[in-house]
Amino acid sequence: MHDTWAARELPVLDATVSLLEESYMVTVSDIAARTELEPAAVARALEALDPDYVDFRKTTTGGDPTFWYVLKVTPQARRVVGQWPTADSFVTRLAEELSAAASQEDDAERKGLLSYAARLVGDTLREAAVRAAGQVLAPAIGSVPPASPAPAAVVPPMSVAAPAPAMAAPAPLRPLPVTIVPDEPAGGQREAAPLEAVPADPAPPEPDTLDSSRTTPSWPPVLAVVRSGPDPAAGPPSGPAGPGPLPSA
Repeated sequence: MHDTWAARELPVLDATVSLLEESYMVTVSDIAARTELEPAAVARALEALDPDYVDFRKTTTGGDPTFWYVLKVTPQARRVVGQWPTADSFVTRLAEELSAAASQEDDAERKGLLSYAARLVGDTLREAAVRAAGQVLAPAIGSVPPASPAPAAVVPPMSVAAPAPAMAAPAPLRPLPVTIVPDEPAGGQREAAPLEAVPADPAPPEPDTLDSSRTTPSWPPVLAVVRSGPDPAAGPPSGPAGPGPLPSA
């Protein structure tokens, strides 16, 4: 397997980070001009670096990578190319600076101390120094700096309301009348109460029967007119005529 990191990806990444300091976006043709690589090789390198190191975007150009572009790079890309320090690179740089200071020191005692410190940081205590540098550089190399806590809002004290007066105890309720319900037999059905005979209404009194010994006329009585005088069979009376015959009933 051919190693392409040192020959292709790292130079493309370094040129991308450097060009983004001059423009808000970098095209494949810009990177190819900076690295002297072919546009196709630059495009393959950016595809390998996306998305861990770069935000690589392609336009509709029919497969021509000339105007494909990088919008931004990640914090990890900046640390890889050395724009942002890592804990390990920071310790290496610190040991180199201590050695350089020792070489320029004229005092023998100070020269020995600086050389001893450079050996401790760069070799003997390197692991501990890297951990310490990581703790120190963590806010600086993070993707988002930690936000400072907002000051707590001052809340004015609330006035305490006076306790409400105690309410009088309610009057006791009168007990409700207890209704005695007869027990139901087993099975959930209640026996029907026996029917009581209801006396029939008394018959209206019959009218008194007519007494045959009593004569009750069914029409108004006819008054009998008693004619006084001689017998009609004897002929008409002499003298003035009396009243005419009465109409028959």
